This record gives sequence, C-alpha cells and structure tokens, in this order.
Amino acid sequence: MAHRKLAIDGVDAEDQQITEQMQFMSTKSNEEVASIVDQKAAAVRAAITRGNSIEALEKALADPPYGRGLESAQSSNAQLVSEILMATRAQDIASVIANLADEDRDVLLKYIYHGLARPAEFNCGVLLSWHERVVENGGLGSIVRVMSDRRIV
Repeated sequence: MAHRKLAIDGVDAEDQQITEQMQFMSTKSNEEVASIVDQKAAAVRAAITRGNSIEALEKALADPPYGRGLESAQSSNAQLVSEILMATRAQDIASVIANLADEDRDVLLKYIYHGLARPAEFNCGVLLSWHERVVENGGLGSIVRVMSDRRIV
C-alpha cells in the first residue's frame, strides 16, 4: 500500500470523531429530539391540509436533527419533508422555493440527496424535479455547500 499518499482509514476515523463531537454539542437527548420531530409533524400536516406548502416546508426544515444516534428522528423528518414535496403541485414548486431562505434551500437539498440515496423509500422523480428547481434558484453554490457540510440529515 505504498502507493497511497493519504491514509484513508485515518480520514474516516477523523470524520466520525468530528461528527460525534458535533453531536455532543447538542443539549437535547434523543428522546427530546424525537418528541420535537413528532410535534413538528403535527404542525406540518396541518399546514399541508390547508394547502400551505410554504409554511409546511419552512417548519419541516427548521432545526433538522443532526448527528449520529438520531437515525429514527432523521428518517421521520425526511419522510415529513418528502410528504410536503409530493403534496406540492408541480406549478407551485418555483414559488415555494423562491420563498425559502438560502439556509432552508440548502437543508432542503440535503433532504433531496437523502431521498435519492434511498430510492426504495422515496419517489425519485419528484425529488429530481425539486432538485432541478432548487439548483435553478440557488445556483451551484447550494450543491457545494451541501456536499461540503459535515452535518447529515
């Protein structure tokens, strides 16, 4: 293995260590995070039934669960975002994205990539149409910010 100039095993361990350190910076327990996601889900579903996709998406993207050990809360929140994306009419996507803040657009892109990585669980056609519109609105900088951010959803 003398041909390697970078110790790949060390990079992976460093990444895991940084992620664990970031998780400990949170003051909430796993149960509290799950409870927050459940409360958020009720408010988001109410906004969806009223036909207010912008409000629903803003609530779902606010304070996403980051870190290891929060997989159930992360998947619940991802499903919640997916419900909003599928409930939004195709002609309304551009206006919904235009009303989002830059940070919310980046978090939305994280959820889109999360869903595209799991094609059995999410509708990739819907996710790709949202991805196209997010990149049109936010530019390639959104993709770079999401790919370089160590926090995963």
